[in-house]
Amino acid sequence: MLPPKESSRRYTARVAGFVIFVMVVVSVPFVLWGDDFVAPLLASQEHRAIGLVLLAIALLALDSVAPVPATLVIMFLAAKAGVVAGIVGGTLGMAAGVVAATWFGRAAVGRMAPNFFPEAELERLRAGLQKNLALTLACWRSVPVLAETSVILAAAAGIPAARIFRVTLLPNFVIAVIYSVAADDSFTTACVAFGVTLFASLALWRWGSARAAPRP
Repeated sequence: MLPPKESSRRYTARVAGFVIFVMVVVSVPFVLWGDDFVAPLLASQEHRAIGLVLLAIALLALDSVAPVPATLVIMFLAAKAGVVAGIVGGTLGMAAGVVAATWFGRAAVGRMAPNFFPEAELERLRAGLQKNLALTLACWRSVPVLAETSVILAAAAGIPAARIFRVTLLPNFVIAVIYSVAADDSFTTACVAFGVTLFASLALWRWGSARAAPRP
């Protein structure tokens, strides 16, 4: 039997390897195909509000397995169809994306998890994710690649799909609001909006960590 420190190091290394593996899986479509197809596709529907909303929802739903820049999709939708359309379409699309990522995590990546972890360590990972699930998924929602990675990882570890959906719904709405309000087709505004979402995530993480810390 391994000493506790050695066992902990091996567990940490396995978790890190598994996270990197999932990040690579999420990133491969961007590397192979890029996202140049998204802007022309959106532009083809820019004068059809309903068509643009439906297209945006479909693209965001595929975000976990296809090279779709969610920021661009939501801001384009809001700029062309209005802020309300951006908020509604962005929220619904990202929620659908969570469902798709959860299914992919459970059906595909989850089958590979035993190759990384013995059953006892997989249970340990599941318990750790369950304990801080809302905070973890909420904070990563605004970070490209890690947003999809965190959902896939949670699903692969065995977290119930309904719980993953519930804890990501409000963060998805907040992100859709931020990008929709900021939509003015300018790169500067996109950068500012992205910075706001990251700051909000950091503030949420620090608040959650402070609440979880043991009191003296």
